[in-house]
Amino acid sequence: MGFRISERRISWHKDFDSSHFLALPYESKCLRIHGHTYNVDVEIWGELNENGMVFDFNHLSNLIKLLDHRILVSKDWIARGEEGILVIEKNGKRLEIPEDEAVVLDKPNVTAEYIAEWFAERIVEKAGDNVRKIKVKIWEDPRSYAEVTLER
Repeated sequence: MGFRISERRISWHKDFDSSHFLALPYESKCLRIHGHTYNVDVEIWGELNENGMVFDFNHLSNLIKLLDHRILVSKDWIARGEEGILVIEKNGKRLEIPEDEAVVLDKPNVTAEYIAEWFAERIVEKAGDNVRKIKVKIWEDPRSYAEVTLER
């Protein structure tokens, strides 16, 4: 037949519901706490690993479980906290919430761009040497998305 496998890629799509707010130097409705039904598209290129996979879809599902129905905040906004409690101070807000209701991103803000980057970095943590390229697209709504691509 003359055909050969030229590349392998997996693709995955899922949605999750989270709330957040942004830190901006100008007036915006996004300074207020609000939520989205985010959609995430992931594409991962690579060779098959010892299990016959480019990447295990279960790792992606576990990331969604971590984010779903949580408030996303920047590590820079954490003021202090008692055992099991986060104190978040930003934009004139002071929130005290249980740690398990928040996901603290190691980013300076909680934009779609940074959420995509954070998601891609968590994939890297589970990626084997067989993975060579990762693309993550985070949709905030049906018209707006941020995308990041990581390559070896």
